[in-house]
Amino acid sequence: MTALSTYIPFSISILSVEYSTYDGASSYIGLDVQQRKGELDVNQIFTAQTTKELTNFIPSQKSIHLVITDDQVLSKEVQHTGTDNEIVSEAFPNLNLTDFYFQILRTEDKSFIAVCRKAHIEDMIDTLKKDNIMTTSVSLGGLKSIALVPYVAVERLLSYTEEIHFGTNTIHTILPKKENINEEYAIEGLTFPATHTLPLAVALDTFSVSDAISGNISSLNEELTRKHKESRFFKNALQIGIGTILITLLINFFVFNSNYKKWQGLQEELQVYTTQKEQITKKQSEVATKEALVQSILTTGFSKSSLYIDQIINILPTSIRLTSLDYQPLLKPVRKNKFIELQKNYISITGKSIDKESFTIWLRTIENLSFIDVVTITKYGLDKQNTSDFELTLTIKSNGTKN
Repeated sequence: MTALSTYIPFSISILSVEYSTYDGASSYIGLDVQQRKGELDVNQIFTAQTTKELTNFIPSQKSIHLVITDDQVLSKEVQHTGTDNEIVSEAFPNLNLTDFYFQILRTEDKSFIAVCRKAHIEDMIDTLKKDNIMTTSVSLGGLKSIALVPYVAVERLLSYTEEIHFGTNTIHTILPKKENINEEYAIEGLTFPATHTLPLAVALDTFSVSDAISGNISSLNEELTRKHKESRFFKNALQIGIGTILITLLINFFVFNSNYKKWQGLQEELQVYTTQKEQITKKQSEVATKEALVQSILTTGFSKSSLYIDQIINILPTSIRLTSLDYQPLLKPVRKNKFIELQKNYISITGKSIDKESFTIWLRTIENLSFIDVVTITKYGLDKQNTSDFELTLTIKSNGTKN
């Protein structure tokens, strides 16, 4: 077995994700492999059901290496190692390569091929992109498991959907997994569940830059790599541009620093003037509010209230006892800094009467007062002691005289 620490020539990290279906459910199975001090570490292992959930495991601006093993990928094994076209023709006669991507893994005596519709792959890339997940490369089926050959000491490994059998320095068969068996493996100190075997193989293959696999999907991967490099270039250029602007601003700061104290003094004076202006404006507003309150009180016509009340009281019989008499009663409770709202040209009277005839005469007398327009009995009732509770509303003529 080869040591992983000598296998990796670069100090980089790889995020590899397998998209697959098992028992009718779709899943994203992935891991984050990083090289630290010359050795590989599995930094993160994750499983997600949707792209939105997948974003929780993908750092910002980080791209993924995608391997597709869902039911849209068809895999076969053929018993020769000819050219790509020969292998495709034998495995899938009459396959229209205009509509399909394929990958081929050759061993000494056989070849493994996986195909998938281009539209399906492109839809997956677009779906990930909508959630800001960029794809750097795409591979099909379990072919990337060839990267595990130098490191495994067992004859069989399981992945999320496949069962891979190894021979001497090669892969013997790749079969669909028949049972949902949970196993855990350890390779050179890297511990991982069987479900994440293929993402680990993709990461190792990416580190090694192996050319064991061919196929027309390489054109797509070249395009994805180019776009990813361009995106990183523009982002780096933007950061450099921002850095240049900041440095320029810093230089300008030092150049004009001599005027800073003067500017600071002017700012302090301006602040004092602004504060004084705000205080004056506030005081003016308070004075205006109080003037409005005074004006509201003056316009209520309190100068006439004594006259009206005196005349009503003077004609009050001894058989009637008043509980309340409100001239222009409040429409709403008095609140601070708010106009007083009154029920203008109205008098509200409540009380008790022990003589119905005297009460009736009193009402007629009130109706004949020069300033009264309408007398309305809003409440009148008799209690057990033959005492009547009443409530009156008097409407005052707007000019204060009877027509």
